[in-house]
Amino acid sequence: MATLLNPEKANNDIITSENHIARLEASSKSGLKLDKQGLPLIPQPSDHPDDPLTFSRWFKVYIAVLVSGLAFMAQLGSALINPAFRQMAKDLHVTVEQASYSTTVFILFGGVLSMFIVPFANVYGRRICYIIFIIIAVAGAFISAAAPTYGGVITGRVFNGIGGSVPLGIGAATICDLFSQGERGLYMGFYTLAVTNGPHIAPIAGGYIAEKLGWRWCFWIPGIIQAAMWFVLLFTLPETLYSRKDYSTLERKTYSQKLLFHGKILERKVHPRDFLGSLRMARYAAVLLPSIWYMTANTYGSALYAVTSSQLAATVFHFDLEQTGLFMGVPLSIGCVIGEATAGWVSDAILNAYAKRHNGYRKPEVRLYLIPLTTLLAVGTATYGYCIQTRKHWIDASVCMAISGLGTQVGTTMVYTYATDSYKPQSGEIGAVINLFKSIFAFNIGFYALPFGMKAGFDAAFSTLAAINLVLLLPLVLLVWKGEEIREWQGAPKDHADI
Repeated sequence: MATLLNPEKANNDIITSENHIARLEASSKSGLKLDKQGLPLIPQPSDHPDDPLTFSRWFKVYIAVLVSGLAFMAQLGSALINPAFRQMAKDLHVTVEQASYSTTVFILFGGVLSMFIVPFANVYGRRICYIIFIIIAVAGAFISAAAPTYGGVITGRVFNGIGGSVPLGIGAATICDLFSQGERGLYMGFYTLAVTNGPHIAPIAGGYIAEKLGWRWCFWIPGIIQAAMWFVLLFTLPETLYSRKDYSTLERKTYSQKLLFHGKILERKVHPRDFLGSLRMARYAAVLLPSIWYMTANTYGSALYAVTSSQLAATVFHFDLEQTGLFMGVPLSIGCVIGEATAGWVSDAILNAYAKRHNGYRKPEVRLYLIPLTTLLAVGTATYGYCIQTRKHWIDASVCMAISGLGTQVGTTMVYTYATDSYKPQSGEIGAVINLFKSIFAFNIGFYALPFGMKAGFDAAFSTLAAINLVLLLPLVLLVWKGEEIREWQGAPKDHADI
């Protein structure tokens, strides 16, 4: 086949149409590994048994499901308490707003800490980070559940957020370790659906748990489930960190031996400058612009409902605790599931169709063709505010939430796949940047969402937030046409380009 990539360069460089064609001409006789459609796999799998790209299909799917499950439980645990803020505030003698900080502190620490984990994950491996931090998350959940004071609950939530930062920060990197570019969208979609829908499923269960068992079980239950998952990953999760240049410390070890702690997986140093590696990735337009838009998408398409719906469901629709949980969770969950049904696999299909027409070249900007669907986020959020302000039926408000959830989920998958396709070796740092932007921006929503709505009117307030999201979508539209040129002009990051 004449349309083939050079195996070594395909793993390391930014790929643009010009240098891609040059490679095809220079490597027409090289024996590359192809996918089912006859297109070159990027990155090229090696013949080494430790290369996660060579794992069996079902084993890779299992790992992706496990990592997505860990991310889902981190997000579920963060928001399970949301419908019970009133109950919690009464028992601890604090305000409902203060009770809501138990969620926002999780969001903040879960976003910031992931930046400091990535440098270790790129040297000591992904596996040990999951093992250490998931058990910290479990401890934090149990501390919050048992704490007799408000301060104790918040302290536990800090550690819960720190532990939850790992699957939220390096989960995308693990998916990139396992799957080549042409199939990555589908599995990244599973992961992002877990990340997005965790906070949406949480209030559905949280309302019933708080009503029947008490609000403290909103901490006990996720902690118990995470503890069970910790034992599963301890005995089954393999190391997915793999260098396409250097040997690892796992050479010539059995599978059971590889599950033990080996110190460094790759023989390289962790430098102080590495802890700024995630922030350095923010200088690249293909990372910065999607991250800025996504922080508003997650906040105004998901977190906004989490911090306001408990109050609005009680005052506008006069729902009880169980009904509030259903109202907060069901519409957004349905919207996100529908959104993912039109996101990950569709993104892969569009990308591969483009590659067939362009000599096997998979242009990352093709992932951005999903942009029109993301505008549904703003439509849903604006019309939801109108329904609240004019006291429309709760069904009307629920439909608007579902529409917003659909746009949010499509945008989440689009952002993660586009940014990691652009700079796959730095996918860990990219995941940390996205998580940082998202968490810090969402952290503040609890301070201004309800006051803004009550002062300006929820129709005007939510329409304003929706407009902000739409305006920040315009730079992504620019990337559709100029993204490739910008990436080529900015050059490729040199940090651990062999991963």
